[in-house]
Amino acid sequence: MKILITGAAGSLGSYVCREMLAAGHTVTGYSRTRGVVDGVDWIVGDAGNLADLKRAVPGHDAIIHLAAIPGPGRASPEDLLTRNIGTTACVLESAIRGDIGLVVFASSGAVVGTTFCRRPLVPRYFPVDEEHPCEPQDAYGLSKLLGELTCRSYTDAYGLATTCLRVNNAWYLDREGAELAVRGGWAREMTVEHLWESRYAKIVADGNEDWPTPGPVSPRRNIWAVSDARDVARAFRLAAERRLAGHEVINLGGHETCSLENTPELLAKHYPKVLLRRALSGHDSLIAGEKAARLLDFVPQYSWRRSDFADWLRRKKNLPA
Repeated sequence: MKILITGAAGSLGSYVCREMLAAGHTVTGYSRTRGVVDGVDWIVGDAGNLADLKRAVPGHDAIIHLAAIPGPGRASPEDLLTRNIGTTACVLESAIRGDIGLVVFASSGAVVGTTFCRRPLVPRYFPVDEEHPCEPQDAYGLSKLLGELTCRSYTDAYGLATTCLRVNNAWYLDREGAELAVRGGWAREMTVEHLWESRYAKIVADGNEDWPTPGPVSPRRNIWAVSDARDVARAFRLAAERRLAGHEVINLGGHETCSLENTPELLAKHYPKVLLRRALSGHDSLIAGEKAARLLDFVPQYSWRRSDFADWLRRKKNLPA
C-alpha cells in the first residue's frame, strides 16, 4: 500500500512511519517540516491548506491523519479548535477529491472528558469503552470529538471509510524510538532522559505535585492510561490494512495502567462508587480494548514495566528489578 501520513515529522509520526515501512508499505510523510525517518518520501506542506493536500494525495491508498496541536496550553482555545478541526476537514475533503477510500484519524481518549476537565467529572463505569458518554470541557478533547463527528459525516455523505483511533497516552519507551521522537513534534529539543524524567517518571510516582499545562496530565484524571508508541503505531498499520467499511471509533490503549498500585486498590481509593462492568485484577487497564481486538486483531504487546524506560528508572531510583 501507498500511505500518506500527515504530521509524519511529529513525535508519534516517527513511530508510525517506521512501522509502515517495516511492513513493506510505501510512505509519504506530509508535514510542515521534513522528518528524520529514512525511506519516507517527504512533502513539506500544511495539512490545513486544502490546495497543498489536493496536490499531494492522488495515487495513495489511504491517509493516516496525525497532524494536530497535541494538547491544551499549546495554543489559545480558539486557535486549537480552528487548527485541529480545520486540518481534519481538509484531510477528509482532499480524500474525497483525490479518490482516496480510507482515512485513519488519530483521535484521543481525551474525548471522554476526564483528562482535561475544568470541573469534577467522574467516569460512569469501568472499563471505559467506546460507548461511554463523551463530555469534554476543554478545547483539545472537544476538537478530537468534533473530528470524529466530522469523519462520520463524510462517511455518511460520501461513503468514505473512516476509522478513528482513540490514542490513550502514548509513551516513547524504547530508547531507539524515543531518540527519534525527541527530534520532532512537541518533544523537540528534549533529551530522552528529560522526557522520561519530567513526564513518565513523574506520572509513575503519582505524587501530590503540580500538573502544569502543557505538561504531563495527572494520572488519576487520565484514569492511569498508558500505551507504548510501538503498539500505537502497529494499530494504525492494522487499521490501514484492514480497511474497515463505514465509520468506526476504536479505543487504543495498553493492557495495564501506569500505576505502581494494583487496579482494585486504585478504584477503592479514588472511584469507590463507580460501576465496575467486569472484574479487574493486577494492573489491568481501565480502558476497554475488546473492540480493537475484535475489529483489528489488535492486542498490546509491550509493557512499560519491561522497557528501556523502566530499566533506566530502576537504575536512577535504585529500585529492585
